[in-house]
Amino acid sequence: MLAIAALVALISTVAVSGKVLDPGFTMEYFRPKNVEQIVVFACWNESDSFDYSRHVISANTRISYSDIRDDLEMERILKVNYYKIGVVLDLDCPKSYAVFDQVAARLPFNESYFWLVVTSATEVPEASLAGLPLTIESELTLALARKPSLYELYDVYNHAYRHGGKLNVTSMGYWDSDGGLRNYLTQYKYKRRQDFHGITLNFSIVLMNKPRPNFETYLTTPIDPHLDSMIRFHYALVLQLRDMYNFNTELTIPIPSAIRINLMRAKTWGYVVNGSFNGILGDMMKGIVDISAAPFQYKEERMDACEFTVETYVVKPYLMFRHPKKSDVRNPFLKPFRKNVWWLTLNVSIVCWIMLLISVKIEDHYNSKPDHRLYSNACSETALITFAAVSQQGLSEGPHLYSGRIVFITLFLWALLMYQFYSASIVGSLLAAPPRFINNLIDLANSDLHVASEDIPYSHDYFKTTTDPAGKYLWEKKFKPPLKKKSWTTAQDGLNEVSKGGYAFFIDSATGYKIIEARILESVVMRISRKREDTFTQAQICDLTEIELLPPRYVTIVTAKHSPFKKMVIYGLRQIVERGLTNRLFRIWHHRRPSCPESFRSQPVAVELQEFSPAMFMIVGGLILATIVMAGEHLYYHPKHRRRLALPYCCCCSSDEAKQTRVASTSSPETGSRSFSGD
Repeated sequence: MLAIAALVALISTVAVSGKVLDPGFTMEYFRPKNVEQIVVFACWNESDSFDYSRHVISANTRISYSDIRDDLEMERILKVNYYKIGVVLDLDCPKSYAVFDQVAARLPFNESYFWLVVTSATEVPEASLAGLPLTIESELTLALARKPSLYELYDVYNHAYRHGGKLNVTSMGYWDSDGGLRNYLTQYKYKRRQDFHGITLNFSIVLMNKPRPNFETYLTTPIDPHLDSMIRFHYALVLQLRDMYNFNTELTIPIPSAIRINLMRAKTWGYVVNGSFNGILGDMMKGIVDISAAPFQYKEERMDACEFTVETYVVKPYLMFRHPKKSDVRNPFLKPFRKNVWWLTLNVSIVCWIMLLISVKIEDHYNSKPDHRLYSNACSETALITFAAVSQQGLSEGPHLYSGRIVFITLFLWALLMYQFYSASIVGSLLAAPPRFINNLIDLANSDLHVASEDIPYSHDYFKTTTDPAGKYLWEKKFKPPLKKKSWTTAQDGLNEVSKGGYAFFIDSATGYKIIEARILESVVMRISRKREDTFTQAQICDLTEIELLPPRYVTIVTAKHSPFKKMVIYGLRQIVERGLTNRLFRIWHHRRPSCPESFRSQPVAVELQEFSPAMFMIVGGLILATIVMAGEHLYYHPKHRRRLALPYCCCCSSDEAKQTRVASTSSPETGSRSFSGD
């Protein structure tokens, strides 16, 4: 009896197999999915399996057949390198569910495998399929044989079996031998499967600041948006994904909402420590976290730990500082002309002085009445004329000959032109923007500025892992301990030092701009009451300079490696980006750079004492020299003057009589030192 029953079962199986597994239906199902390799798990006899394989191979598709048993080598049979694999399972065979069990123990039900499960059952065996570890990306189609040439198709998936999701069975269409395949599910897979029905997913976030007034308000409300800007920006994206997919989320501190996020808080993003990742990436590799609510930048070592999705945010960290006002010349009064121009000016002045002196000498030689000083002190007087012309000063005397006057006029015209160029250059330098001599990391490292950074993990990681020679040089010069001043501080303290000058601070632009904007408002208030040193004025904003320590970097939300939610997140984020929602969130969480107003640039430029000091030194030096010369002249001329005053004055005596009178007055005891003879 048992042998007869087994024979009947085998005959019925072969009959069902011949009825259900039509090669034409199989190929028409897999062809739109670009499947070129098929693996069949069934219990057919050799004739049926050979006939089925022959039809499939004739359609230029590779095929392998495996009898269902308990010890199948699934890794070898379903090995995928690049191409997708179509898997056909005859569910009417004995132990057919053992295939599901063996696959579930070793391989995922992901998009690499397109399952076509055929059965002659009258309804979908939901109870049997509910235990399969299916996900939102699973591709499993159940075909129910209604007639020898008619199959009803059902799309079977589970949003997240691991998170307690329920089996979803959706009518897909049908196939018959006359009309072929009719597939009514034409929507994108993640569009039609986007309702998660409140399934809880695990997220993780990193916060660098204490959430105030509470965790929920801090993450969802733009209060102090400069704190954890890009993290809170991406949490807003996660909330939009939550609303789009209707997945359930739970916070460590719950958010009262119909949809919850299981949001865990990690200490760091994830860096390699002792050969393994810590932080969010470490939790992902342990299976604790599905999706990050914090953004990640691309790093080579992270490629094997997570899946990057859509670039949603650009991180622009800068070294911010007030550019010092430094002159590259010792004497700014010599700056308008180059050294060769000054030497040429000196030579022209000497030539003009010599020609003017020659003309005065000739005039003195032919003049019968030398009645003014130009003839008596020709050398010094012509030198003063030349100097006065160069200095644009007037004179009381000048040459009388036409040749001398031509030299005189030529000298003054040349001096006028030179003076115009000189003064225009001085004024233009004051009106022009101050020169920027710190333009890169090397210039900054060689400057006198103290350099510090915000004390956050990615700053430390940059200096530990950078291969940029400029970054390494900056570390050696400004960060490598021991240092007199600390190189790691908070954003508030660092920008307070920047406002005072002589300090460069490495900070994310979103954080820095908001703090600076707040300091500008404080400076307006303090201008009315009292002044503070840590506020930013308009002048300081115009002095503000930024240097890139590293180029702008795109960051993304990441999922666990080989996560079934990767394409779901990518599709959702693409929708958010294309609809402009990220731009709106960017304007909320990222402040623009404070601008230097044009009205401030047009204000008169004050000349500082440092720039004016050479003129002061010249005046002081001239006064000191004049005082010394005056003292010397006094010591030299005063005795002679006293002796001259001691002689008697005689207006009618000849020169010989005057000499005798001087001698007599000197020898007479009755004559005082200040007595005079004559009228």
